[in-house]
Amino acid sequence: MARDDGYTVTVPVVEGDDKYGTLALGADERPETSDDSDVLATVGSVVGQALAHREAAADRDSLSETLRTERRQFEKLHSVAAAMVSCEEETSIYHLAIDAAENILEFDICGIDVVQDGYFVPKATSTGMEPDDSVRIPTDEGIAGESYQENRTVIVDDVNDHPKADPANPEYSSVLSVPIEGVGLFQAGATEQGAFSATDAELAELLMAHVSATLQRLRSDEALRESEQKYRTLIEQSHDAVVILRDSGFEFVNQRATSLFDRDRETLLDADACSLLHPDDRTDIEAIAENLTAEAGRQQTFEGRIRRPNGDVRFCEFSATSIRYDDGLAVLGSIRDITERKERERDLERQNERLEEFASVVSHDLRSPINVARGSVDLAATTADLSHLERAADALDRMEALVEDILQLARKGRLVDDTERVTLDEVARDAWLSVDAPDATLSVETDADVDADETRLRELFENLFRNAVEHGAPSPDSETHDDIAEHGGRDIEIRVESLDDGFAVEDDGSGLPAGSHEEVFDRGFTSAEDGTGFGLAIVESIVDAHGWSVTAVPPPTDTEDDGERGSGRGARFEITGCSPG
Repeated sequence: MARDDGYTVTVPVVEGDDKYGTLALGADERPETSDDSDVLATVGSVVGQALAHREAAADRDSLSETLRTERRQFEKLHSVAAAMVSCEEETSIYHLAIDAAENILEFDICGIDVVQDGYFVPKATSTGMEPDDSVRIPTDEGIAGESYQENRTVIVDDVNDHPKADPANPEYSSVLSVPIEGVGLFQAGATEQGAFSATDAELAELLMAHVSATLQRLRSDEALRESEQKYRTLIEQSHDAVVILRDSGFEFVNQRATSLFDRDRETLLDADACSLLHPDDRTDIEAIAENLTAEAGRQQTFEGRIRRPNGDVRFCEFSATSIRYDDGLAVLGSIRDITERKERERDLERQNERLEEFASVVSHDLRSPINVARGSVDLAATTADLSHLERAADALDRMEALVEDILQLARKGRLVDDTERVTLDEVARDAWLSVDAPDATLSVETDADVDADETRLRELFENLFRNAVEHGAPSPDSETHDDIAEHGGRDIEIRVESLDDGFAVEDDGSGLPAGSHEEVFDRGFTSAEDGTGFGLAIVESIVDAHGWSVTAVPPPTDTEDDGERGSGRGARFEITGCSPG
């Protein structure tokens, strides 16, 4: 191209397929040869290469800065994750995440919603904004619902063009929505369109992954603490003693164990467990424990006794299992106090024994008077001789006496639950008033008192007094049986006196049958033709119900008994174990 002072040559500046423009060169003369053109083309190519290298270097610098920025953001997010680990409340985790989104990811507006009952509930929002719990959005609506239901990150460049952003919030133009696994949703908004990149989404996903992991750990720890607390409460409030035993010592005892053994926790943890057992049970229980600890998982249930510091013995049921404990084997045991159950079982056994004896009495002792009554009534009907009815009446009286004694024995066999301090003198004299013996005398030579059921103690005296009156004639030859029945044991003197550990009742009658002192308390034993054999059995049952003891004491004699009826030196009964005061 010509100009006033020469020529201008235009050369395209290119590098490969990239065109950067043209290069204008001034010349005094017009290029004439192809060599000149080639030189100019080379100049354009060299300039193009230089520009390409410069642009590539600028891109590399920009990319390097971007990478450095992203690396710093990743490092800062990991620091936030480390800070989250120390959080003890969910709210603190939410606020840390929002603070990181604002200051590290540089999001303008953001918030975290948790899912509750099918709704998004705000828990944390950007600085200067307060979460409003009353604003709840269903989890299947809007952009948030799409992201949460499909469990994927959603980037919306223009909310006005998004079909689910209806109605679109005029405050936002673009939105980033990231689901938080097991928690809810994170959302960030911007006033300009296309504000969020794939890198923003990746960093937000990383931050929310930290939130999810930390929240799950926190919730798991809290659930574990609650479970441990419930388990500890259950163990401490258990009606059974719970212990962990290793090497003959306790590693753990619950509160019930302290009351069962009647020792505080520190004393039990320092004690030799075997020393708490009843001496007669130690060998057997030690053998059981040795067998249990041979391998983990062995189980055994057994009974044994423990002894308290005051000497009180308790019957217990042990349920033991060998477990692994601190890299070794131990025995986890529950111990139930079954003392009352054992007492009930013994009481039931006694009741069953009485029932068997009652059945024997009913089937045997009542059969004879029934036959007499039936035969007498038949004779009276056949012969019209009414004297036979007297025999029938006597038989019926005999049956009535048997039935009354049987019922009384059944009632008196029950254990005494409530006692009170009563005076022997008063109770004995009250009992004497119910005895039909106008010629007999009572002498009470004690002012002691005892802990007893007053009603049953009075019945004890009544039966002892009646036994003396009905069976203790001064001489078996001096009066007939009819005389004794009519006059009520005439001239019998009965005495009540104190003992060091109880009291005694004795009379001056004919005494007990020779050699019968061990069997007089047997049900059905009697030396009288019309006796029921239950009077002294009732006495023994009342004594047993109180936890006392009764003994028929043979009187001292210088010569052998002179007959089957008795020693002639009177009968004496000693009741002990009642600690009179």
